[in-house]
Amino acid sequence: MTPKNPAAVALGRKGGKATAENRTAEQRSEAARKAVEARWSKTRELVEEITEGTKALLAKTRKRQAATAKKTKKVK
Repeated sequence: MTPKNPAAVALGRKGGKATAENRTAEQRSEAARKAVEARWSKTRELVEEITEGTKALLAKTRKRQAATAKKTKKVK
C-alpha cells in the first residue's frame, strides 16, 4: 500500500465542514435539496419497477385462474 499524502488526508478530514463554512445558508439548502431529490428519485424508480412487476404477475395469475376455472367447468 502506498503511503498517503498527509496534506491530502488533512484536507479530506475537513471536507464537508470546510465546504459548509464557505457556503451561504441558501447554498447549503440547495445542496441538501439536490441530495434529497437524488435519493428519492432512486427510490421512486425502484417502486415503479416493483409496481410494474407486480402488475405483470397479477395479470399472469388472473389468466391462470381463468384457465383453471374453464377447465373445472368442463370437467363437471
